[in-house]
Amino acid sequence: MDFSVDDTTAELTALVRDMGERLVTDDSLRELDARFGPGTESGGTDRGTARFHARYWEELVRAGVPAALAPESLGGAGLGVIGEALVLRELGRVVAPVPLSPAIRAAHLLEAAGRTDRATAVAEGREIAAVADGWSGPVPEVDWAPIADVIVRRSADGVHVSDGAAVTVERTVPVDYSCSGLVTGDTGDATALAAGALEFDALRRRVHLAAHQWGVIEAALERTAAYASTRHQFGRPIGTFQAVAARLADGSIDVDAVRLSTLRAAYELDACSGGPGPTAHAAVASAHFWACDAGHRLAHTAVHVHGGVGLDRSEPVHRYFLAAKADEFRLGGATRQLLDLGDLLATAGDPWEYSA
Repeated sequence: MDFSVDDTTAELTALVRDMGERLVTDDSLRELDARFGPGTESGGTDRGTARFHARYWEELVRAGVPAALAPESLGGAGLGVIGEALVLRELGRVVAPVPLSPAIRAAHLLEAAGRTDRATAVAEGREIAAVADGWSGPVPEVDWAPIADVIVRRSADGVHVSDGAAVTVERTVPVDYSCSGLVTGDTGDATALAAGALEFDALRRRVHLAAHQWGVIEAALERTAAYASTRHQFGRPIGTFQAVAARLADGSIDVDAVRLSTLRAAYELDACSGGPGPTAHAAVASAHFWACDAGHRLAHTAVHVHGGVGLDRSEPVHRYFLAAKADEFRLGGATRQLLDLGDLLATAGDPWEYSA
């Protein structure tokens, strides 16, 4: 199995990282905290008050990042789910609050539904999209709904497309203070999609979350290791103490586990030609498990090594803790994935027995 990437993907991810490091600074995130964060939960109902890094999003759109990750029929670069995962990892590294994952998913779903004009508008960044997942009741919580121009709702019948202004959105307060809301109203009639399209999108969403978690915990570990090398106790850096060093080493193994399992899941989705089978499902479940389990463990490691300052809002690492927990909650937890993976192994056997 070859996880190497082509020059186009490498250049795109390098561009996203460079822009993120320049624009999504700790100071800019503090400004968003003041807009919508701890103690300011009454806002967040529009783009002016939501936790949305408009400057970074505008630069991503101007650089053509959402367009490059759109379907090839809309001018996308054909970078696949691996390309998407590598870009979303970069967003996780700077905990950037921008709606790139729903833009990618909505562009593919709208294109599959024959809504080419709307798909193009989303891919080009002229419209912000929100995708409603797990519509289990009359009032689902939808990430990015408060500022969305178009809301794409998934159901068993296909996809429903509505203007953001045509529905009612009640702002919610997720653990990481991200932009989310409860949606009510008519989301339109369903448009049926080709067999496997909704199943593929559900797996794509989980790979996106795992990739974002990879970036979050990778950067959290780097920040924590840097802190441990400069914070002194008993006349020496705390990173030289065996207990701290061992915990950071365990964290490095966890980051590698999330990296490898996420890339494997993305590879399997790219290889399944839009029809995910047991191998793709098992790979995504494995990545899902590691993103939850390792994410939980490393988020707590970052806080514990920092000591009391780790959860103080003046210390940036608290944002990584909240982001890691939010990704874990959105994925649904590690235990559920082990149960699902066990069911898959029991019914389909070892999906990797004859895989690459």
